[in-house]
Formats: sequence, structure tokens, C-alpha cells
Amino acid sequence: MNDMHTDKRPSVESLPAANAWNSALSTYADCFEEWAAVGAAWQSELSQFAERRLKDNVSTYLTLLSARDAASVWQAHGAWSVRAVEDYSEEANRLSRLLASVTASGVTPEAQQTTQLLG
Repeated sequence: MNDMHTDKRPSVESLPAANAWNSALSTYADCFEEWAAVGAAWQSELSQFAERRLKDNVSTYLTLLSARDAASVWQAHGAWSVRAVEDYSEEANRLSRLLASVTASGVTPEAQQTTQLLG
């Protein structure tokens, strides 16, 4: 490509600062894309968790509404409490694995899997 315009001045693209600027913009764009993917993965995980918990809560509420005695209420509430603690613990583990994965490699686990599959 011709680095000179018709009036013998160098084109902006031929200047060393322009190449550095383009390289920096490309790097920042790549970084933004990766963090946007991380944000989407985080949001997806939290949405799925909220959906699972809401379904379990509704199921428990229906069980409580159909309970005929105090023992049934205590049993349903106790089972719900155990599931809630387990679910929140598992979710914390999933989120920490996602964060650790991104921190260590810079990409989401889904991107890592795709890279492994592509070889």
C-alpha cells in the first residue's frame, strides 16, 4: 500500500503511533469480549440457580399448604432447609470455580471446552 498521499505527506496508517494505537485497541477489544463472556456466564449461572431455588420454594409451599398436621409442616420445612443449604453451598462452589477458571486462564470454562474440542 502506498504510504504517501498525493501531496507527499505520509498517511496516518503508516505512522508508528497508529500501529501501536491499533494494536492497543485490538487488545482492549479482545479483553472486553472475554470479560463480556464472563459476565454472561456469571449471569446465566445465577439465573439458573434462581430458577432452581424458586421451583423448589414453590414445591415446598404447595407441600406446606397441603400438610394436615404440625409434624408434616416441620418435616417439609426441615427438608426444604437442608436442600436450601446444599443448593447455596453448591452454587457458591460453582461460582468460585467459574471465577478461578477465568482468573487462571482469562476465559470461561465453556471457551476452554471449545478450545479443547477443537484441539
